[in-house]
Amino acid sequence: MAIIYLTYAYLISGLIFSIPFLSSWIKAVDESAHESSWAFKLIILPGCIIFWPVLLRKYFIAKRNN
Repeated sequence: MAIIYLTYAYLISGLIFSIPFLSSWIKAVDESAHESSWAFKLIILPGCIIFWPVLLRKYFIAKRNN
C-alpha cells in the first residue's frame, strides 16, 4: 500500500511542478519551447509529470549558468 501512496505523491509532485515549469520556467531550459502554443505544452505535460526531477535539475543548471 505504501508503494501506491508514494506513486501518488510522486505524480502529484510532478503535476504541481509542471504548472510553473510550463508557464515560465521552460524558457530557461529551452528558449524555442517558451514561444510554443498551449496545445504543445498540453502534449508534453505527461512527460513533465513523469520526468519532473530531471527537468527541475536542468532548470537549476540553466539558471546557474545564466
